[in-house]
Amino acid sequence: MLPDLSFSILEATVYTPNKGVFLLDQHIMRMRESARQLSELYTVPCFSCTDVESDHVRDLITAQIDHCDSHHTYRVRMLLSHTGQLSVQVTPEPPTSNEPVLVLDCQPTRTDSVFVRCKTTHRLVYADAVHRIPEHYAQGTQVLLYNEQGMITEGNIANVAVSMPDTQTGQMALFTPPVSAGLLPGTMRQHLLDTGQIKEAPISVDQFKLAVHNRWPVMCMNSVRGLYAVSPVVREDIAIN
Repeated sequence: MLPDLSFSILEATVYTPNKGVFLLDQHIMRMRESARQLSELYTVPCFSCTDVESDHVRDLITAQIDHCDSHHTYRVRMLLSHTGQLSVQVTPEPPTSNEPVLVLDCQPTRTDSVFVRCKTTHRLVYADAVHRIPEHYAQGTQVLLYNEQGMITEGNIANVAVSMPDTQTGQMALFTPPVSAGLLPGTMRQHLLDTGQIKEAPISVDQFKLAVHNRWPVMCMNSVRGLYAVSPVVREDIAIN
């Protein structure tokens, strides 16, 4: 059952003084693709992309940055309502803290939802996974999801990459799960793939557990924070079907 149209399509990235708005065109393209997919599911006209054009979006962001200290780093959020209204939010991005903990979820998640493929403010799948994090974990702990086939998908706020041996080269490399596993096609993820910084391959829960056991690096990525290290944890109460 589809939720009502009270949610918005969401894109988030970062503005820095040296580079401007990171991967803005890619975020605009993904917003338009999300609008296309969602509009096909509902029986009423929704998520018009008339205002979702590069020049217009850039002007909205620039207008807000001009009222801020342009020497600082800002998080940029773009929201498209079901009525086609585009809004932009610019807020200071605080300095990053120590490596966050990334804990493996205790149960699989169905990943065939459009709300996994499309980034929106309707985040029930991810909120449920976060709710399953044990209370004794520190605030800011992230959760790593896996699908019903026991394959790693993504974190609740970022895509993931696991360091594993590359069977073609024999060297260690960072691998991220394919979109077909059931995950958001992240813009930072695609940027890292396009630039050869990570590779794509299916990753099972067992492979993730092996990486944790061997202390191989596990990284997360999104456009706001970039590629960042996490401290991976495997819970003892996971249930693989």
